[in-house]
Amino acid sequence: MRILPDRPSLAFLRKEAKDLLVALRESSPEASLADAQRALASEYGMRDWAALRSEVEQRAEETPTAPVGLADALAGAFGLGRVTESPAPVSYTPTGRSWSIMTDRGRWLACTVYPFITHAQAEVGARLRDAAVAAGVAAPTPVRSPHGRLIEPVQGQNWRVQEWIEAGPAPMIPVPAAVARQAGRTLGTLHSLAIPSASPIDSYLTSRRPEAAWWALLDEARAAHKPWAEQLGEVVPTLLDLRAIEANIEDRELILCNLVLNPENVRMGHDDELVVTEWDVTGSLTPELELGSALTHWALQPSINRPAIAALRDGYVQAAGRWPALDLTSFATAVTGYLNWTYQTICAAMNSADPDHAAFAERESVDLLKRPMTRSSLHELLAAIDG
Repeated sequence: MRILPDRPSLAFLRKEAKDLLVALRESSPEASLADAQRALASEYGMRDWAALRSEVEQRAEETPTAPVGLADALAGAFGLGRVTESPAPVSYTPTGRSWSIMTDRGRWLACTVYPFITHAQAEVGARLRDAAVAAGVAAPTPVRSPHGRLIEPVQGQNWRVQEWIEAGPAPMIPVPAAVARQAGRTLGTLHSLAIPSASPIDSYLTSRRPEAAWWALLDEARAAHKPWAEQLGEVVPTLLDLRAIEANIEDRELILCNLVLNPENVRMGHDDELVVTEWDVTGSLTPELELGSALTHWALQPSINRPAIAALRDGYVQAAGRWPALDLTSFATAVTGYLNWTYQTICAAMNSADPDHAAFAERESVDLLKRPMTRSSLHELLAAIDG
């Protein structure tokens, strides 16, 4: 699900709808602007275009304000200089709200990070990012604190800061072929670096909850009288069926991979250049498994996007020289990550004490249950790759 910026405009939405129309017509030439508007509303978790417009108008009246002293504390922790303007909200993400900070030294983007993103983990991401930038990949420049750290605690949360870049929104889903080609080229460039990694694959991508946990989750949703509880009951067997997709990765050579090079973690920069904004969760994986995961994000929703698949493959081969052989097991870590994300999101929709996070998780849960990943859709994705 896409997340609206904190200060969206109707002009912003109209442009996104027109951009989305271009992508829709690559697969369905008869698509209309009204179709694009409905699809855009759905991507933002809204029932229709009118509801999306209403949400934009409401946000204009309820712009978030930063906690007292946050900007000064961030500027001090990261050596940004003297704050010259009130911090402006940028957007809410699952990790928290990001802020634009203006100082006498420039403009900066400050973002909260997941609790498991330590300075050591951020250094792993910086290693891959620096090598990628040297190879031609566009990425924001991170800021190190006066202590040389990429992550600093401020007002009870861990933060990172990067130099501000002027960039557009994340690509729309379905993505245009031209954008998918850039994504494939970026992945091919990263895999060509082939930076060895001795660390094991993160357990988030390998460890799955037992079947009983999902039925217990359904019981909890019903007890909480969630309107989507019965839909969850219908989807659970589909999710459990995915658990049969596994891969033997013990003897494979692992390299450093971005792990989350997905549409929501890139922006379109100057001259429509793809800018990769997220590097914090960089870790060990194989090229085949990262490609399998990337394809589920770039070409699986809301339906199989064949033009994007062909373009992503072309871009990858252009950068890497070859396309690795993929089969159903290439989606194994994508499946595990998807199952864990779905489970945790539904838990947050019922239990999060943060109203912003609870609202996000509620909409995300509805979207996940409306368009679940299935074994048949992965088979169809494989067929489209081979075709």
